[in-house]
Amino acid sequence: MPFMLGVSVLLLGAVLIAGTLGVPARATFTAAGVALVVWWLLPFDAVEALIGDAAMDFSIFIVGGLMVVLGATWTVMYNADAILGGVVRVLGRVRGLTPVLRMAVAYPLRSRFRTAVTLAMFTLVVFTLVVGSSISNSFLAASDDLDRFGGGFDIRATTAPASPIGDMPAAVVAAEELDAGSFEVMGSQSFVPVEARQVDTDRPPAAYALRGLDDAFLGATTYRLGAVAHGYGSAEDVWEALRTERGLAIVDPMVAPRRSQFGFAVLPDFQLSGFYVEDGVFDPVEVEAVHPQTGEALTLTVIGVLEDMVPWELAGISTSASTLEPLGAAALPGTHYFRLAAGADVDATAGALESAFFTTGMEAETMADRLDEAVGASLTFQRLVLGFMGLGLVVGVAALGVVSARAVVERRQQIGVLRAIGFQKGMVRLTFLLEASFVALTAIVTGTALGLIMGFNVILDSRNTPTWSDLPYTIPWTSLVAVFVVVYAAALLATFAPAMRASRVYPAQALRYE
Repeated sequence: MPFMLGVSVLLLGAVLIAGTLGVPARATFTAAGVALVVWWLLPFDAVEALIGDAAMDFSIFIVGGLMVVLGATWTVMYNADAILGGVVRVLGRVRGLTPVLRMAVAYPLRSRFRTAVTLAMFTLVVFTLVVGSSISNSFLAASDDLDRFGGGFDIRATTAPASPIGDMPAAVVAAEELDAGSFEVMGSQSFVPVEARQVDTDRPPAAYALRGLDDAFLGATTYRLGAVAHGYGSAEDVWEALRTERGLAIVDPMVAPRRSQFGFAVLPDFQLSGFYVEDGVFDPVEVEAVHPQTGEALTLTVIGVLEDMVPWELAGISTSASTLEPLGAAALPGTHYFRLAAGADVDATAGALESAFFTTGMEAETMADRLDEAVGASLTFQRLVLGFMGLGLVVGVAALGVVSARAVVERRQQIGVLRAIGFQKGMVRLTFLLEASFVALTAIVTGTALGLIMGFNVILDSRNTPTWSDLPYTIPWTSLVAVFVVVYAAALLATFAPAMRASRVYPAQALRYE
């Protein structure tokens, strides 16, 4: 971001220099505006080719959005006469519409700064709305994948901490309410809070979760990895190594470093360093985990990073249950994963598990229900963002109404002259509505086009990460079109009252007005 901003500042400085040298304003501002738009909408790979291992976070959207909108506004405003002239030539063939169009074009260009500020405000909100909704919609569509979310399991169940079940297969066989033949795989997971730190770094220990996975889980899971250590060819190799060798571990994606950090999530204090997830491979990293109560210390070698689509229940440092044996009772399993045999009723089995292990406080959920909850929460957040951005557009609509009301006062004499030379009330009203339409429609079209390109750049960059290599670019056209139609209608409605007031101005009164 600082590099791209620095280049932008050079472009802004070039505008000032060109002005002092007498270069026409249209050429200067158009060239600088187009350059700003192109510079900030370049694919991230093109920028990285200039400066090597570039790191990015959400600040690039804040600064980039401002710069892109500034460049687009300059380009539009210093070429608006040509744009609107083309509109006049096309629509001016309609009888009676030519004089209205010519007047609707004249005033926005005369008050260039005021029109530009209003246009920029509108465009910025539309740009933000399109970027945010298109990116979140794409990730949401990719995340709605039960096979990847479930990791090869159908049901996840938890028991109360005071009532762990050490041997789940034996407990299922002993339960009268359950048919042991319905279960294909029964894996367990334990949870131990520890103080963890990366070895050979100066970072202090930080509280984090250490999870133990038994052989059944490790042998059956299909959870994918976003990065694997050198020496391991695939996620299957990593899972098998965890099952057969003690002292190995994998971590969740929240603690792994990456060049592009576009998320809103608060990262945990425990962080790794020395590699990037985007590379897909890394040198094994050693981590020390200390149990805060017993003081028992374990040194684990991290050989994999889970992909971003795994459920939050796998957050932490995961190792084999055998590696946690020195912790004793502190590492007893409290979470269990079940893969059912073909034809078994998943919902009914989840209910039967809760009934059979009621005394342990078991809560069983199907992975399908867990995915629906996760996707539903993300969808709710997306709609909230869309709603707040819509409120921002409403503020822009209010600004259009204020500008129109002020224009009625400022142009009272002009309106009187127009009425005196033959403008009807309807023509005056239409003039004001077309002026508002110019700002609203230009902002919607420009902001949408710029936002779609910026959103595609983010998706393209995200595809460099193994987790999102097949990430689709899906645009919520229905929601966007609905918002824009409502906003445009509101813009016309906000302008209608001042337009009505302007159309009622009598020529004699207006010409005497000072």
